[in-house]
Amino acid sequence: MSNRTPFTVELHFKHGSLLDLNVDAICCPTSSQGYMSQGPGLFIKENSNESIEEEILDIAPLAIGSAAVTSSGNLTNTKLLIHCPNRLEDKAKAKIEHIRLSVRAALVAGHHKKVETIAIPAPGKCAKSITMKEIARAMIDEIRNYKDTPPMTVYLVDPDIEMIKSWEGYAFPQK
Repeated sequence: MSNRTPFTVELHFKHGSLLDLNVDAICCPTSSQGYMSQGPGLFIKENSNESIEEEILDIAPLAIGSAAVTSSGNLTNTKLLIHCPNRLEDKAKAKIEHIRLSVRAALVAGHHKKVETIAIPAPGKCAKSITMKEIARAMIDEIRNYKDTPPMTVYLVDPDIEMIKSWEGYAFPQK
């Protein structure tokens, strides 16, 4: 019998923008090089300021499965950005195992920084060769299987309603 105290994660699916949520941290998928040049990273950079990318480029390179935490620049809905590589090169395609590792890295960094709420977007166009169903399974499995105390509330966010349906379909399968 384990002496561990069980914990629960509130898992929410949000159709829309990462910047519509007030959270302690936002996961920013990136390459190992740290560039915020596509997908959610580019969106964050375009809606904040260049200093966010400069902060992560000063830290990079990052290993797949690691995370680096920076300020959120002038974003008002979050305090921190957790940069998590899901591909080696900036123009490379993400692999499903790298998506898994990036979600786990976001949870580890969130735990380390004691965040209570975190928003994690779908990986973006770098993962267009992976089905939404596979992405949903990988992301939700990593959240469910995380062994330490994760952030209390995790939002999975995407502007594509089909990604939301994939997350919901995997999290709450029909009998």
